[in-house]
Amino acid sequence: MVNIPKLHLATLRLGLLLALAPFLLLTMFNQPFLDDFRYANSTREHGLWAVQSWLYLTWTGRFTSSFMLTVLNPVTYGWLGGVKVVAAVFFVALWAGMAFFIRSLVHSAARAACSRSTAFWASGILLALFCNATASPFSFFYWFSGAVGYLVPLLALLAFCALAVRVGWGQESRPWRWAWLACGPLVLAMSGCELTLVQGVPVLALLGYALPRASRPKWWLWVAVGATAGALDVLAPGNWLRAGAMAPYDRLYAYRWLVLGPRSAYSAVLFLGQPMVLLTLVVAGGAGLWLGFQQRPHAQPLPMPSCWRAILLAFGVLNGAGFVLFRYLIVGPPLPRGQNEILLVMLISTAGLAWAAARNLPALAAWEPRFRRSGLAFGLLIAGLLAAGHVPRAWWELCTSAAPFDAQMQDRYARLRAAHRAGKAAAGLPALHLRYGHVLIPLQRFDPGVEFDVDLVAGCSSVHNWIVARYFKVPDACRLPLAEPAAKP
Repeated sequence: MVNIPKLHLATLRLGLLLALAPFLLLTMFNQPFLDDFRYANSTREHGLWAVQSWLYLTWTGRFTSSFMLTVLNPVTYGWLGGVKVVAAVFFVALWAGMAFFIRSLVHSAARAACSRSTAFWASGILLALFCNATASPFSFFYWFSGAVGYLVPLLALLAFCALAVRVGWGQESRPWRWAWLACGPLVLAMSGCELTLVQGVPVLALLGYALPRASRPKWWLWVAVGATAGALDVLAPGNWLRAGAMAPYDRLYAYRWLVLGPRSAYSAVLFLGQPMVLLTLVVAGGAGLWLGFQQRPHAQPLPMPSCWRAILLAFGVLNGAGFVLFRYLIVGPPLPRGQNEILLVMLISTAGLAWAAARNLPALAAWEPRFRRSGLAFGLLIAGLLAAGHVPRAWWELCTSAAPFDAQMQDRYARLRAAHRAGKAAAGLPALHLRYGHVLIPLQRFDPGVEFDVDLVAGCSSVHNWIVARYFKVPDACRLPLAEPAAKP
């Protein structure tokens, strides 16, 4: 049994709260970004319900995500501050969703004790590691369209897994009610994002292999529902139009499947070769070992040794599917917003695999004393990672740039509204003047590799400027060559 002194446990919990606090506090200064305005414009033009068909036929088959990006988009209704509330809700929901998944897995599949507090802090460790090492926190938490496209479907996949585990191995009095309830998040996972769609396949396959015989009819229900939702997504006409628009200008693009395997493996190696990513996965595995060793005295070994082969196969497919998907669609490595989701899935699955191994494999019993003795070194590794990643950046951004960013954006909105009321041909907007921007405020002048620069393009002729101007019903929006001082909040 791994025992942690109360002082060490309190220090760990305080450290986790300090690591996660800036990411949550930054939501107070969040702003709508390009696609948030774009979807709001499309909804106003086509109507709340007609826009669903328009998007399905012309751009994307993600019909559940499209609904949230349009009908549930606070920007659609002029509530620009709504993205702050939504970002905070998504952040808390991710923490709660991970805790719910961990507790369901331990309680139902392992029949072991797992308090809400244990699940809460275990998921807090994974969430802190993710926030610290992920490729682009902005496009996963603060960008409403990015969060709906990647975070929400992943939350749905986690919820489905938790409910499926409860149906298969739990002791619920009405298992069919839980089975039908699991269909909701399954539809969202399979139709909300192509990435969670391909990840849902190994999840369903593993469930079909491991579920007790009595739960097979429920599994067939999930297969039918998931296959239907996935087919409606994949077969959407808009998907093929978007794929053609995003396809690289390469003569060999049509033959990309010939080298799909090597290119996907190369992308995975490059991703795992990043020191921050690799060390973060090591720490996630250590957290899983810690939880597994705690429960080892009460462990019930898995009934079939061959189940481990199925688990390892599903683990490999689950974590490799994203690289194959992006190499097939864009013949390139995963986009930063895709890397966000891939890393979080890797963290959760690595911790889960380590937990199952520590809890059930006799060969790992000898590691428990060594693991206890290395507690200090493990804690120092976590502290070092959090000091070298996004955590200090988030604190620095919160202290230096978040409030000025909010004030300058409010000044822009005031100028745009004033230009609309005055009937001006164009609204002159100052450039953002900030000391730092990386987590909430990605700016190319600080990081040329950012996925999406939130500032306007100099001059008047750009799609970004035009989309913002269209939302505020101004003929044009122009970034001024010499910035004027922003209005004080």
